Amino acid sequence: MKNKKWGTINSDAPVYVILFVSRNKDNTDVEGFVERRKSFISQQPIEELMPAFHDFIEKGVTGEFCRFYRSVNARDMGVVRKKLLHFLIEEDDFNLCCIRSKVAGFAAQKECAIEKKWLIDFDTREPEKLNEFLEYISEKDETIEATVNDTPNGCAIVLSHGFNSQDFAEKWGEVATIKKDDLLFIDGRAKMGLVVW
Repeated sequence: MKNKKWGTINSDAPVYVILFVSRNKDNTDVEGFVERRKSFISQQPIEELMPAFHDFIEKGVTGEFCRFYRSVNARDMGVVRKKLLHFLIEEDDFNLCCIRSKVAGFAAQKECAIEKKWLIDFDTREPEKLNEFLEYISEKDETIEATVNDTPNGCAIVLSHGFNSQDFAEKWGEVATIKKDDLLFIDGRAKMGLVVW
C-alpha cells in the first residue's frame, strides 16, 4: 500500500537553498565550539523555518553564534534534478543519508538560479553612504528595485536585476561587493536566544 504522505509536495511556491551555520570566525572565544552547518532546499516561508533554525541553535554550545541564510534567487528544480540524476548514476556508492545537503549543493550552483536578482554586500549602515549608493543604482537603471537588509557587519542590498557594473569597483569597492547570486543573511543568534548584532 502506498503511503501518500511520502509523496512530493504539490506546490507552485519557489524553492530556495537554506543554510544554517555556526562559523569559527564568529565563535573564536566560545569554549567547546565546533563548526557546524546544515543545508537543504525548501519552499517554506522564512517564518516557518524559524523553529528549525532555533533547533539548530539549541544543538550548539552556550554562547555559540549561528547564522541563517537563504539563497537570494529561487532555484530551478528541473536543472537540479538533472544534476542529481547524473551524479547518482556516476557515484553508485554515494551515501543516501547525505542526499539533502548534496541536493542543496547542486541547487546553490549559479546555473540553477531561476531569477536574476543581484546581492550587494554593503559594509556600512551609515545612512548618507547608503542613500548615495541607492542613488547610484537608480542612475544606472531606474527600473531596478532595491531592498535593504541588515546584516551583522552592515547591509545586504538585493537588486531586482543586474546593471552595467563597469565603474563599480572604482566608486564603491571600499564599502560594497557585488555577490550576484549568493546567500542572503536572514538572522543571527547566539544560544540562549540573545541577538548579538
